[in-house]
Amino acid sequence: MTRRILTTLSVVLLTGATGWAQTASSQPAPGQPAPQRPRAGAIVDTPSSGRITDAPQPAASQPVTAQKLPASGTAATIERFEVVGNSTVASDTIRVYLGVAPGELYNREAIQKNFANLWQTGLFDDIRIETEPGTTGIIVRAIVKERPRIGSVEYRGNKGLQTSKILEALEREKIDLHVGNTIEQTLIRRAAEKIKSTYSEGGYEGVNVDTLLEDMPEPGEKKIVFVISEGIKAKVSRIDFTGNERFSDRRLRSQMKEVKGNNLITWIRKKNLYIPSKLDEDLEHVKNFYQDHGYQDISFGEPQVITVGRNTKKPRVKLVIPVKEGGIYKFGNVTVEGNTVFTSEQVIGNWPLKSGETIRRKPIQGRLDSFDDAYRSRGYIYAYVDPEYVKRDGNIVDVNVKVFEGDQYRLGRLEFQGNSTTKDKVLRREIFIDEGSVMNMETFKASLYKLGQLGYFKVTENPDFKVNQETKSVDITVKGLEEGKNDIQFGGGYTEGGGFFLQTQFSTRNFLGEGESFGLSYQNGARVNYFSLSYSDPWFLDTPNSFGVSIFNTATTYPESFGYQTRSQGGNIAYGYRIRRFDSFSLVYGYQKTRTHYELVESPDPNGNVPVSTIADARFTMSTIAPTYRYDSRDNPFDTFRGMRINAGLGYSGGVLGGTVNVVKPTLGVTRFVKLSRRTAISANVEGGIVIPIGKDCSHTYQERSDSGRELCVPESERFLVGGESSVRGFRLGSLGPQEVLPGRPSGPVGGYSYSTFNFEYITKLNEPLRLVFFADAGAGYAYKDAWDVSKLRYSAGAELRIFLPVFQFPLRFIYAINPAKKESDRFESFQFTIGNTF
Repeated sequence: MTRRILTTLSVVLLTGATGWAQTASSQPAPGQPAPQRPRAGAIVDTPSSGRITDAPQPAASQPVTAQKLPASGTAATIERFEVVGNSTVASDTIRVYLGVAPGELYNREAIQKNFANLWQTGLFDDIRIETEPGTTGIIVRAIVKERPRIGSVEYRGNKGLQTSKILEALEREKIDLHVGNTIEQTLIRRAAEKIKSTYSEGGYEGVNVDTLLEDMPEPGEKKIVFVISEGIKAKVSRIDFTGNERFSDRRLRSQMKEVKGNNLITWIRKKNLYIPSKLDEDLEHVKNFYQDHGYQDISFGEPQVITVGRNTKKPRVKLVIPVKEGGIYKFGNVTVEGNTVFTSEQVIGNWPLKSGETIRRKPIQGRLDSFDDAYRSRGYIYAYVDPEYVKRDGNIVDVNVKVFEGDQYRLGRLEFQGNSTTKDKVLRREIFIDEGSVMNMETFKASLYKLGQLGYFKVTENPDFKVNQETKSVDITVKGLEEGKNDIQFGGGYTEGGGFFLQTQFSTRNFLGEGESFGLSYQNGARVNYFSLSYSDPWFLDTPNSFGVSIFNTATTYPESFGYQTRSQGGNIAYGYRIRRFDSFSLVYGYQKTRTHYELVESPDPNGNVPVSTIADARFTMSTIAPTYRYDSRDNPFDTFRGMRINAGLGYSGGVLGGTVNVVKPTLGVTRFVKLSRRTAISANVEGGIVIPIGKDCSHTYQERSDSGRELCVPESERFLVGGESSVRGFRLGSLGPQEVLPGRPSGPVGGYSYSTFNFEYITKLNEPLRLVFFADAGAGYAYKDAWDVSKLRYSAGAELRIFLPVFQFPLRFIYAINPAKKESDRFESFQFTIGNTF
């Protein structure tokens, strides 16, 4: 019988599925110590049956004698290399990983070293390396057990949570279960835990997720099955506290933000579910509230969850939370240690508490947070300021501020990902830190905010920070996605004034990826023809200056009942300069020529005589210069949730500029958005303006024009129209202002010499494309020399649904409004539709 030389290289899996096979001859004799188990990855000479064999396989009862292999340094060569058990991984791939080549010298240490590279591929559940003598050298054999691949993934039992939501949760955690990947048990367990936590975040209790591996027709593939038992989804009936003497249950419940008793509002906002993790967050809010009133020893017992009601499918629970308040503490002294960048006097400064006052943690934390920001604004990105509260006799608490400063860092390399169209320089110029400058974290955060204002690149996740300890620099990669930058519209319709029409419009805020705005609009119809072309560059010649031009040509033929036609041509040229981060100054010059053709037919007199029709032409020229100050810190120009906008302008027409219209036109608009939560915000808008004629020989009303023959001081196109979808919703455009009756024309709006509007909105993000908005509007327009009168304000309220589609920059708006103080003369529409922002 041929003698065998046995060498085994084995890896023990974490699952313990692979063991060490032993024959009867390898078992220790009675009274002898058991041989030590070889460590994984070691090459050993052992007579283990089932590890290394040469044909024929001996019976188990036959003894196997081990023979020492040749040392690596001997002249033994590798005769051939074999692989057993592989079906999808090529033998040559395994050979290359092991560094084995027939004809080369056998090197035992090199194989052992390269074994780790093969194992780390994650392609195998078990790998064994065996050697045996050949005819001319040594035969090296790799016996592998390939890890099965994912053939498909199935989720069973998920009725309350859509599969798409599960996939989104797994993607956020970067759990990759794509078909074709090798199956990793640790990854499957992570996926099961994530599914369970996702259910818990949705208010489900008693969730259980089991996993199965099922065979598939294709060899080497398995189906991963997640068997989900959803448990129950319990709503909170009420929340009670016990042991609280200082504050009432109602006061404590008001500090809770995520878990509340069931009612219509909490049901809409999904705050009525018992979610233990969110309850822990709320109890932390309650704890902070107590500590802000001096109760430093506040603690809570284990909440009691009591099922109420008889509906077992939709149970409700009552939460009873024990409270142990403790005593009230006073503030003693404050000390600082570890600070070198700022002095102790700077850190303490105007400390918010005086010795002997009730200690309140909120103002203390606010003071220290400001110094956290101060450190980060100076490049100390790892700095933190930590208060230590030290109790002493007499219920006194001293505050010891411990400062860890770390090293100062600078901005290294700045890169962007996801900008498939927008050029890097367009994004880079909105970052207010240059590469090589001190890494000012507060400025960098403001820069990301500024990127969101562009409207065509959205930062989708936290940037990647790569810290270089040697150079004390930070490389940053900003990740985002291109947003809908193009607005393309084709359509047609019919209006009473405009008749049938067809229109097309194209506009972009990122022309050719350069961040430039370009717009082209054309409308052709029975009564209205319109053309406009505009271009603007917010960074003209790559400087913080803007430049823009626009031209337009419009002709309108109204029905006979309206009595006139207009034709206008003109254009604008604008220059702007960015003053600081969010504010800018611009200067616009505009020139416009307008011709209005009137054909007015008066009613017959009492004798039945029909007066001769009045046919006249009115021509006026506007030559206007308008300096404007603008502040804009909104997070997004279209879907805004926070920030502020101020527009203050002063238009001057006529005089030394020429033209036939001589007016001064100051306007002011202020808009404020406040983000209440991740999905809700409120906004308030105030606007006003006045037209001040500086011409003397002109008329202020059509009746005055008819009587005197003098042209209008201010044409209708330069007056303020109040009412409409972007003003006071529900009322028709211009209907909340002066009305005039002209011969041959019914009473209609002519625009106001001054105006004021007020808008308030509560905005809720239902999901990514939908926003639900509740609004209240007020406004009025006033005739020449009319005083501003609050009693003339008209009001509306209602709700609107906004839909953001990829093809439009602006949202589609479906508006329902009510008129709380109706008048017979009102021109009011309960339902309106438009495209664009409110203000």
